[in-house]
Amino acid sequence: MKRVIPDAQLESVAHTAARRIGRVLGWCVIVASPLAVIVGLMVLRPSAPAEPPQSVQLLDASEPQGWAEMYVRSWLSANREDSAGLETFYPAGMKSTRAVGTQIPVDTSTLSVVSPRPGAWSVIVAANILVQQPDGKHRARLACANASLVGSAEGYVAASLPAPVACPRTLAAVDLDYPETAELNGPIGQSVHGFLIAYLAGRGELNRYIAPGTSIGAIVPPPYAEVQLLELRTHERFEPGQAARPLDGTDVHATARAWGYDALGQVTTIDYALTLVARADRWEVSRIDPAPLLAGE
Repeated sequence: MKRVIPDAQLESVAHTAARRIGRVLGWCVIVASPLAVIVGLMVLRPSAPAEPPQSVQLLDASEPQGWAEMYVRSWLSANREDSAGLETFYPAGMKSTRAVGTQIPVDTSTLSVVSPRPGAWSVIVAANILVQQPDGKHRARLACANASLVGSAEGYVAASLPAPVACPRTLAAVDLDYPETAELNGPIGQSVHGFLIAYLAGRGELNRYIAPGTSIGAIVPPPYAEVQLLELRTHERFEPGQAARPLDGTDVHATARAWGYDALGQVTTIDYALTLVARADRWEVSRIDPAPLLAGE
């Protein structure tokens, strides 16, 4: 015969079991808490910072190339009406005898930075300047100068005035590896011309001339109002009519020379190295090459 437990007694038993189970779970939490904290810290611990990409060049505050460029610009700009700007870099100062506007620095760039001894710096700076000619016109000229500075990241001072030095020489012209001439009104020429007009002049639909998945966006605002294709050469050779019926996936490397007309009708000559790919019996630009192909590579 089965024994029936009254409801009150059954409730008491349930409460007792619940209290025991609660104490057991509580001790489990207490014991596991340190482990949980340790695991959490391990999971949440910040990982070591990744190395910066090789293409990213971080400026070193202990190298005064920016200061040297400003010093050379100030030296080139000094004239008999205003030489005080030099004292910011060279407290000894200098009284220039140049007439105003006879020498105008346009741009500067650091070519090299050398520290011959701790706290001393020799910075070679190239400057693009406009120099007034006897006829009153200004002619662009490239000049290089050595700026000697002393100091650290906390501050610098010029040890002397900049000294003109020889700029790096220009090497002989390179030979490009585009031996074949392409017709400007041919299938490749039409694609290249349409691409340049859409890309540089903002006329037409750019997506019509680029391959799917290509991340080329039109220049905004467009630098030119019109583009005229002057010359087109390819690395690959095609038999007569072959370029008009290309197999899908066929690549062609091309170099294009064009004229860009701005809003005033002034012309700028431009060159582009392009890679095109065939799709559905037409040529589409797949990328703007970072550099043209060189003969012998």
